[in-house]
Amino acid sequence: MKNGAKSIISRVFTLMMAVAMGCVILTGKDYGTEITRTAYSYASAQDGFDPDALPAPAAGMRDGNKTTAYDCKDMIYQTSKNGINYVREYGGVYNAAIVNNRFGLYKLDYGHLQMEDSTAVLDPYSIRKLRHALQNCNETYIRSGAHILTSTSTTLSG
Repeated sequence: MKNGAKSIISRVFTLMMAVAMGCVILTGKDYGTEITRTAYSYASAQDGFDPDALPAPAAGMRDGNKTTAYDCKDMIYQTSKNGINYVREYGGVYNAAIVNNRFGLYKLDYGHLQMEDSTAVLDPYSIRKLRHALQNCNETYIRSGAHILTSTSTTLSG
């Protein structure tokens, strides 16, 4: 008898829900319309809307933010065979050096560090971190057998 009572209650509940849905459909009321309308309504100048009160479209740290603190950790400090100091991040491929008072990115190629032509090889944060390590960190530079080719004069911005 218990299973029969549960079955009857379940069918009555299902019938009531079907009748309620049918009433909503027949009356044509759309309860979600008001929310949609308010979501897409735009404030006008008459409403006292101030566009300057909105945050910047790309809120976050700007590319040229100078307040970022860089440290000297996780860098490899080396001196080339021709006496130029250069640094590389642990696990990194690109080396940074200052040659003829110009900062550049170099890639090791058969024992020679050759300047990268493209400045898009690293993200700006990594470039600034490498530059900071070269200019501000007083670390011990280890002698290496690499040569830095100084014939190019391409510079990086960052």
